[in-house]
Amino acid sequence: MVRDALRQRTVWRGLSDVPADWPSCAVTIGVFDGVHRGHAWLIENTLRAAAERGLPTVLVTFDPHPARVLGLPRDTSALSSIERRADIARELGVDRVCVLPFTPELARMGPAEFVENVLVNALHASSVVVGANFTFGHRGAGDVATLRHLGARHGFTTRGVHLMPTDGAECSSTHVRGCLRRGDVLAASRALGRPHEVEGVLTSDHEVAISEGTALPRPGRYAGLASGHPVELVVTSSPRSDSETLELQCPDIPGALGETVRVQFLEQRGT
Repeated sequence: MVRDALRQRTVWRGLSDVPADWPSCAVTIGVFDGVHRGHAWLIENTLRAAAERGLPTVLVTFDPHPARVLGLPRDTSALSSIERRADIARELGVDRVCVLPFTPELARMGPAEFVENVLVNALHASSVVVGANFTFGHRGAGDVATLRHLGARHGFTTRGVHLMPTDGAECSSTHVRGCLRRGDVLAASRALGRPHEVEGVLTSDHEVAISEGTALPRPGRYAGLASGHPVELVVTSSPRSDSETLELQCPDIPGALGETVRVQFLEQRGT
């Protein structure tokens, strides 16, 4: 009964959730924050590799963002929640999503140990598809060439996929965050393949309470949608903190107070 439940679960929260009898599969690995067009291209290549051998697919992602755990000076504001990330991956055709808790212990794993523990022993990978700039293992010691070498030892193939360009830059989560910092939600939409969206709880003062660390566009006014309803969106920054708030302005606020709403940013109206 427990084994059957694990086999049917589409999101695995750690390697302990992976059924012991999970079959050989095609795996893709990355943070996948936002699941932008570049990620979709990577997933498409993974699905193609899986179809060639009649394999199921597994997307491996990390939570929290590795750079946050490692203390790297990078913007790690979230473009999507883990739940939304998994939903989009499944919509694109991925069979299972494996969320690895990114802990200091995982960060200390060498490339060979990561491959053995995650790809070989737990997931039984037969094919691994990653971005051409993929690094893994302690201090990023492993790259695509390392993965290919270890794959030859353990019996899986490795495919490195070139990054997709967008607006003269690499289509990446870093690029999307940069667009949002400039308030250029149209450029962010082009990279994502859909409008940037956040989820939050509707409060009594027409504000949406969002999770700390969520990526928002720069303070200003935006045309948008809230649960499919046209709204004016106002992003404001508190002078007493680095946090930002999101306000909805429309004659008829959609949803009941305390209800979760999904907000999409369509166009900048001005500051």
